[in-house]
Amino acid sequence: MRCIVRGLLVVVWVICCTDLICAYSPLPLETVLARVNRVPPRVLSCVQQFGEHDDRRARIVGGSKTTIENVPYQVSLRYFNNHICGGSIISHSWVLTAAHCLDWYPNNDEITVRTGSTSQFAGGSIHVAFYYHLHERYDPDGYQWDVATVRVRTPMADGPGRTPIPLASSTEWSIGERVMVTGWGYVTAAGKASDTLQMILLDVVAQEMCNQTWTGFITTDMICAGGLGVDACAGDSGGPAVQDGVLYGIVSWGSIDCGNGLPGVFTNIAHPSVRNFIHRTTML
Repeated sequence: MRCIVRGLLVVVWVICCTDLICAYSPLPLETVLARVNRVPPRVLSCVQQFGEHDDRRARIVGGSKTTIENVPYQVSLRYFNNHICGGSIISHSWVLTAAHCLDWYPNNDEITVRTGSTSQFAGGSIHVAFYYHLHERYDPDGYQWDVATVRVRTPMADGPGRTPIPLASSTEWSIGERVMVTGWGYVTAAGKASDTLQMILLDVVAQEMCNQTWTGFITTDMICAGGLGVDACAGDSGGPAVQDGVLYGIVSWGSIDCGNGLPGVFTNIAHPSVRNFIHRTTML
């Protein structure tokens, strides 16, 4: 605040203390898990009309075990060292994940990334977040522009279990080819996670067909894959969806009753606004 007194410019420093800032305390883990595992509020009524129930079968449905050497770009995004989401290494300093994994804006030092380990509980290395960005158009009500970038403090050294993955540029994934999705997923909504990394191959679903299935909730920044008995699920949010060694999608949202036949929805990395956001924040 600046005040003019008797013709002199006096600069007065004012420390503002809002309730939001001064009363800050970390969210309980259970609250965070409820946030990152939810169906977008705008879609919830659509989900309910299919008669789904909130059992949160928390695993990659219909998948199988894999190792970090097979998917060395996979990371575990963690809140106070508890797995909350997946993510992908896109450079030695940057991880790509979903915006809804961070949309309560935790402090940087509350977020870490585990790399280089098949187990999300141990092994590999832990990297503290330096800062992160959410897409400026991210909509927490409908999960449009569900993408975030995380800069880690210490570089993720390249190796057998730590390798950046190339990003899709202008072309979406191919219909008729399968896409590989990996993650750990939660065993219960309370936060117990599967120890071993899982993978699943999903059939790509055309956007128009997906939009019809989801009754108009699919926008141009979303792409779809999955089917009956095969799906990503709670705890896989933010993780990679890969085709031919290229990262095309980020696990975003889908059916609460995982694998019931409704397609899973992924952030479309090839969309110009998503790709531009990644470039602006990471220079990649």
